[in-house]
Amino acid sequence: MGVPTVTLATQPFEHAARTAARGHSLPDLPIVTIPHDYLFEDEAAIRKQVESVIGPLLGGLFAPPPGVS
Repeated sequence: MGVPTVTLATQPFEHAARTAARGHSLPDLPIVTIPHDYLFEDEAAIRKQVESVIGPLLGGLFAPPPGVS
């Protein structure tokens, strides 16, 4: 089954991440999109945005891959 992974991508790179996954024969690769980069955000803003993706991130790590029961 391999090592569970989740790819994190900022919104501007979501399409590129999905295209790369398909190109590597991984069309079902879990990709979690982060709203944008964090270069100019303070810690509180970053925490709030990261908290919004914790559920999908953990789901991608612990959910069985498609086709596996």
